[in-house]
Amino acid sequence: MTTYRDVLRHPEFRGLVVAQVASEWGDNIARVALASLVLARTDSAFLAVLAFVVSFIPAVFGSALLGGLSDRLPRKVVLIACDLARAVVVGVLALVAVDGTPVWVLLGLLLVAETFTAPFEAAHRAVVPDVLPDPRECLTGTGLMRILYQVDQVLGIVAAGVIIVLVGERAGLLFDVATFLVSATVLALTLRWRPASRDKSARTTLVGDFRAGWRLVFDNPSLRALVLLAWSAAVFLVAPEAVALAYARDDGAGPAVGAALMATLPAGAALGAWLVGRMDPLRQVRSIIVLAVAACLPLLLTSLAPPWQVVMPLWFLSGMAQGFMVPLMTTVNLVTPPGMRGRVNGLAGAGFSTVTAATFLLSGAMADLATPAVAVTVAAVFALALVGVAHRGWPHAELRRTAERVYRVDA
Repeated sequence: MTTYRDVLRHPEFRGLVVAQVASEWGDNIARVALASLVLARTDSAFLAVLAFVVSFIPAVFGSALLGGLSDRLPRKVVLIACDLARAVVVGVLALVAVDGTPVWVLLGLLLVAETFTAPFEAAHRAVVPDVLPDPRECLTGTGLMRILYQVDQVLGIVAAGVIIVLVGERAGLLFDVATFLVSATVLALTLRWRPASRDKSARTTLVGDFRAGWRLVFDNPSLRALVLLAWSAAVFLVAPEAVALAYARDDGAGPAVGAALMATLPAGAALGAWLVGRMDPLRQVRSIIVLAVAACLPLLLTSLAPPWQVVMPLWFLSGMAQGFMVPLMTTVNLVTPPGMRGRVNGLAGAGFSTVTAATFLLSGAMADLATPAVAVTVAAVFALALVGVAHRGWPHAELRRTAERVYRVDA
């Protein structure tokens, strides 16, 4: 069995891991710092939340249209350029974050910075099979990166809060600039130069790239099933986190308990990714639809509105079942031709971000109209219905043959 130590022996992969952690911490610090700054300036909770919601907009449009850049250009160039661009924009944001600057200017600059996050993430995911050409190592490496993503969600936000308390919002934004410069430097030093994957004879626009990615995904039964399930999964991945603070408040607990509830799902997902990663590749692929169902079931018990001490282990179990995202993401990457990975990852990311944003807003509205427990229950029922639809059309035989081919089971 391929271990995390095996994949970390590759210098390029170590560089990708360091860049991922630095970049994700930077993203979290920027969002929290700006939200805190807006809240202090306006005393408006809505505008503070808007600083978070703004980050979804570039992910929707930027991923779909700009994801193709990592096919058109060398992926190393895309990664470093995006890091440097984010460092410059956030640096400007830190300089203009003074009392006289309108809030819309601050949010606009964050919007620009987040636009460069979309092609960075598409290129980052697309380059993993290049760095780890052995399919089993690619699966293990993707699992490790998924674990780190979940851990970064928790620790990055905590670190952002500590930094803001100690040195203030503007200094926190400057710290964010430093994380992007670290990421760019590490990638420049560790990632090997590779030419662009796309056929240079093909002359299309970015919109044409999007259409080509769309056709590839929806003409391939395995890709179509996996990507649609990933989009559906955003419903039960996001809804509990969206109402965690409100759930704790309604249960008579403080913000610290709400933050702990928010951290419960990513913590469970990190453990789930590790556990799933210990299976052989075919078992991981076969477990995808089963674990998707299992992730919804604990959330249904939230309908009883139990105390937060009971909700926490339920949500942790739901998070553990999210380990299916590791074989799902890896298989999508390996099935996709190398010259199309940027476009497919961009399209998948755009759809996921769209469902995430919609779930975030609808869950919050449902929590206000009814209760947070009802919001989570409705999301779980809806998600279970979506997974049920996916199961009815699940290409079991096709996906098995695909998995045997991409993971070289017979080799």
